[in-house]
Amino acid sequence: MAKKLWWSSSLVLLLLLADSVGAAAQVRPADFRMLEKLRGTWIMKTRRGAVVETWARTNDSTWSGKTWRVTGTDSSLQQSVALVRQGNDIFFIPAYEGREETSSIRLKLRVLKPIGFVAEDLANDFPQKVTYRFKDEEHLDAKVEGKRDGTVEQYIFPYQRAE
Repeated sequence: MAKKLWWSSSLVLLLLLADSVGAAAQVRPADFRMLEKLRGTWIMKTRRGAVVETWARTNDSTWSGKTWRVTGTDSSLQQSVALVRQGNDIFFIPAYEGREETSSIRLKLRVLKPIGFVAEDLANDFPQKVTYRFKDEEHLDAKVEGKRDGTVEQYIFPYQRAE
């Protein structure tokens, strides 16, 4: 059996720690302005109608979003979302219609770049992770991941900017 070099394990551990520190420092309060790309109305057409998401800046530290399910002339609010800057952190805070237990969901933004953001709270059941990625100025993919009743669920919403 070959003897393992002690320094190779230490080097790998050091590189992993350095990478995790860099990932943790990817969101700065000053980057809150990058969320400006969300402004407006985004639509995902479905066989039964559409899912519509609207975003507006409420104040210097809050963006508000709403997601609607539209079928014909009927529409129903599915969720409200706030992106809130608090101190040195930014949180994605969803509130699902008709579900009171969601009031404590707060996903912390871990990554915020010009192409989108990642928010997560792995201690939460659903959602655990939300990713918004701008493919270009007119296309936005929103992905929601988490666990419900022991099953991993993932939903992808390919939105297009409304005209």
